[in-house]
Amino acid sequence: MTAEELAVGLFKLRFEALGTNCLVQFRAPSIESAKKYRSETLAWIRSFEETWSRFRPDSLLCHINASAGINAVKLTPQQDEIIKLCEHTFRTSKGIIDPTSYPLTELWDSAAQRDQVPKENEIARTRESIGWDKVEHSPGSVFLPEKGMALEIGGFGKEYAVDQLIALARSYQIEHALVDLGRDVATLGSPVHGPYWVVGVENARELDAPLHRLAITNQALATSGNGRRFRTIGGEKYGHIIDSRTGHPVKNELLTATCLANDCLTAGLLSTSACILGIDSGMEQVDRSFNTEALFQTATNTLFSNNIHLQLISQ
Repeated sequence: MTAEELAVGLFKLRFEALGTNCLVQFRAPSIESAKKYRSETLAWIRSFEETWSRFRPDSLLCHINASAGINAVKLTPQQDEIIKLCEHTFRTSKGIIDPTSYPLTELWDSAAQRDQVPKENEIARTRESIGWDKVEHSPGSVFLPEKGMALEIGGFGKEYAVDQLIALARSYQIEHALVDLGRDVATLGSPVHGPYWVVGVENARELDAPLHRLAITNQALATSGNGRRFRTIGGEKYGHIIDSRTGHPVKNELLTATCLANDCLTAGLLSTSACILGIDSGMEQVDRSFNTEALFQTATNTLFSNNIHLQLISQ
């Protein structure tokens, strides 16, 4: 603990995980609880990454995928929660976000390495492996019944982790915190000076420039989009978000979608769905959802949901 942290009562924890830079800020009732929360936060993130990273060959996720078409994989109750979230993601998004779409990601990543757009028959063949409804899941067990099927939790994993760290803070009687995992954010209470946490929304049209600042408390924020993350094939940009219904990277006017909700998982599902659905359908989905707001960026314009102006801070 630094002298500055002790003086102002705001503790900061910085680390790298889940392929991004992470920051947790919090006010703790005691030094002891602050130390325990820091330790538990790092332990939880480490365990989550070891279990669910597709970049770790010995992870449970890789084991599930390697067992596709061969045998079911047993799960602990905690591991089973993630498979339930896969179901929740698929149903809530009405199939827009499919956790079994990883083979399409592999196809387009490979295409980028070869610098050659996949042929339509390759895409069609790969799409035959996609479909959450094929997955056989019962309490404590999951089975991908066809060779070539594969799960990927990138559609909600980071947002889920944000919410879990907020829940962990509450378990240590921490009433004021901000968890930021690669700009997926959730908040509790307020910082030391001021009634709200101030969170910047990056300008999708200009590198390292904030577009707006939002005042939030007991809310979460997530941003999705193709503005900064894309593949280049034959000199043309292809967004990193793939529409599993077509097998092609999403291509529409929307550069990024930033959504506010009561929890980061909901915010992330709304923002990713909006990027796939497009501006009109994406904003309609936000308007239909409870206590949610959004800010969409295109190449030339910024669009706002009905009440987000109440949380915008003047530049």
